Amino acid sequence: MALPVLQFRVRITGEHVPLDVLCAGYELREWRAEALVGDLFDRHLLSFALSYSEHESVNGATAMQSIRDAAMSVYASDKYRLRGEFGEMLLHGALIDFYGAAPVVSKIYYEDSANDVVKGFDSVHLVAEGESVHIWLGEAKFYNELGAAMRSALEDIEKHLAADFLRKEFIFIARKVDQTWPDADTFKALISRARSLDEIAASIVMPIFLTYDSEAVGQSDVVDPSYIEAITQEAEEALSSFERGLTKPLDVEIRVILVPLKSKEDLVRLMHEKLKKLQEI
Repeated sequence: MALPVLQFRVRITGEHVPLDVLCAGYELREWRAEALVGDLFDRHLLSFALSYSEHESVNGATAMQSIRDAAMSVYASDKYRLRGEFGEMLLHGALIDFYGAAPVVSKIYYEDSANDVVKGFDSVHLVAEGESVHIWLGEAKFYNELGAAMRSALEDIEKHLAADFLRKEFIFIARKVDQTWPDADTFKALISRARSLDEIAASIVMPIFLTYDSEAVGQSDVVDPSYIEAITQEAEEALSSFERGLTKPLDVEIRVILVPLKSKEDLVRLMHEKLKKLQEI
């Protein structure tokens, strides 16, 4: 498996929540925005945008069409700056690369037409850890300001862990699961209505994926001890603030994944340009 451009840099264990920092680093003194975009699309577009059976059936004869179809399904609009799909795709790639996650169903499959904006969890994955299997219900906040990203995430945690919301989401998700996926029955059993939400909660992990324009990234041009110290300080302050604001109706595991950027605006532009090129191949 190819190494990802995003790299694990720091792990902090808070009082209640662990936080991981991933970053792309630098090449020739420049932040690796283009390399990050290329890697993300090359390795994760198909599994992000296609069903399990579609992804598994890709071969030499169908690869170009599959890539084009996957790119078209993300969105087909030039009004891209406030859309959330790229954050969801970054989260999807990070969960696969660093946490051994397998996608259950793409949020794109909730869409009925091009450019739909669908509410609910931003990612649904399954992670096997020893004898245990956990459902990872992700929230992605692809922001340029960390405080705003955290506030939005904290609001969603409280809302999305409410009993009525969870039960409805599980119904919608179960309907979208590809029955050819080997773990389809395992997943459906985990979220069965016959199980108490208290029991299901023991199997739920919520990865909270936050991006932001980082002062540490902007003031550095190489990954060295001073850079690691600077992003660690940013992460410690963020985790402290996040834990102070955290309330959750169910006792589920929360994990924060922090991705400091040099410029979210520039990264979005590069991702949009890449997507449009793939739509036209």
